[in-house]
Amino acid sequence: MNKLLLEEMSWPEIKKALDDGMTTVIIVAGSVEQHGPHMAEITDTVLGYQSAVDLAKRLGNALVAPVIRPGLSEHHMSMPGTITLRPEVFTGIVEDYISAYVRHGFKTIILTFSHGGNLKTLTQIVEEQAKKYEGVKIIGGLSMPDLYSVLEKIENEENLPAGTCGGHACTWETSEMLFLAPHLVDMSKAECGFVNKINDEILEKLFTGGITAISKNGILGDARHADAELGARYFKALQDKQEQVIRDKLG
Repeated sequence: MNKLLLEEMSWPEIKKALDDGMTTVIIVAGSVEQHGPHMAEITDTVLGYQSAVDLAKRLGNALVAPVIRPGLSEHHMSMPGTITLRPEVFTGIVEDYISAYVRHGFKTIILTFSHGGNLKTLTQIVEEQAKKYEGVKIIGGLSMPDLYSVLEKIENEENLPAGTCGGHACTWETSEMLFLAPHLVDMSKAECGFVNKINDEILEKLFTGGITAISKNGILGDARHADAELGARYFKALQDKQEQVIRDKLG
């Protein structure tokens, strides 16, 4: 792993990797925010690193940037410990990441998310930055419909109650953490949160009134069905989808 994580490499190692054709960098924007009563606030950062390293191995010519965190988490600020950035600060950090890696000679920049609250801004950044650097390809990863299509498919195949995988501290994220970092999960405190269908009206309520406007415990979905074996399945399915989307964009 330390030969894929840029922050764990020396500059001569990075230079050699670039000279050897490792000219793709994966940047994940995560968060430090509440994840219910049962999971650590670093959940999105942990999942961001794991997904980026797995993607880098799949692509074969990619290195992994330090995960960006905190992120845009204003809607979780009602719960202690969450950190959020102002949108202009977050945008500036992402743009500075891109600028730095372009200057070092990376030719392809993949900008993805492990916290859904970052996605809208990231999509705008990709569109703007892709026009700025000649000879550099800048692309995004999964969309929200991509993500939820995988979650719904597995939810149906596992005969889980509708809404179990609501997208935050739910069976999906909790299962992945049990698979990848079980020491950060306390299943004795896992609970059911908001399990109704997520639609535009609910999202509007979430982003204007905060998470507690729809879920008192900070969970979107139900964490009680989670287990590590299911986490392995979620992780592989989402990584398969992400690899497909990114390869399609890379042509």
